[in-house]
Amino acid sequence: MTFSPAWELVRGIEPMSFCDWPGKLSAVLFFGGCNLRCPHCHNASLAFAAGRPLPGASVRSFAASHAKWLDGFVVTGGEPTLVPGLSAFAAELAALGPEVKIDTNGMRPDVVAAVLERLPGARFSVDVKAPFAKYGLVTGGAATEAEASARLGEVFALAARHPDRFAFRTTLVPELSPTDVREIREALPPGFTLVEQPYRKPSRSKGEEGNNAQADPQTRRMSGDLVHPTHRPGDFEGSQGQRHPGPAALHAPGPQGRSQACR
Repeated sequence: MTFSPAWELVRGIEPMSFCDWPGKLSAVLFFGGCNLRCPHCHNASLAFAAGRPLPGASVRSFAASHAKWLDGFVVTGGEPTLVPGLSAFAAELAALGPEVKIDTNGMRPDVVAAVLERLPGARFSVDVKAPFAKYGLVTGGAATEAEASARLGEVFALAARHPDRFAFRTTLVPELSPTDVREIREALPPGFTLVEQPYRKPSRSKGEEGNNAQADPQTRRMSGDLVHPTHRPGDFEGSQGQRHPGPAALHAPGPQGRSQACR
């Protein structure tokens, strides 16, 4: 059987979580890399640093052996829509039984659409960073107002056609005013609510000053880790923006982060 290449690119696994998809017992699969460079990123080591993925066979074995105990798989990052073969990966996960949710920044609407076409039951948690006019400011210059408007506009159109498949949230970083948050909320498709995630200031790790993202050594996780679960209250959407510390690694040394919603 030929598997999606994405299986070979998973950087970390949270074996069991009650908060990354509240109401569901889920496992969280982390990919590395990101197409934004948000100055307040809590997972910069995962988003920007190259690291060793877990063996694909081990990831497949984990997913197959745990599927019968899980309600869902959460696919996150970094930014998972950058990963080749994501739509096939999501479908292969779903074929094991649990539902699949993908956390994304929404800047690859073509990939979101491809996943939805391949797996109509997929769920998406979309992190809207700011009003479009402020995207350059909050993404480290990685996205312009026009790019944010066009790409998130496509995601909003998909959400309008599939309202039960999408949820939206934003992190209340210092650059956002109450007016900005209201503007984000008003940009969403009719009928959607915006979940506001409190901001937690990251600290800057030695050696990471040049990557235009502040990586918090207490909240990040390095690639190549399998980590023990923790259980903390959270909201339905899960988190894409800021992450918190995971416990000791089961395989491969180094910390690796989880969603701030699980604080």
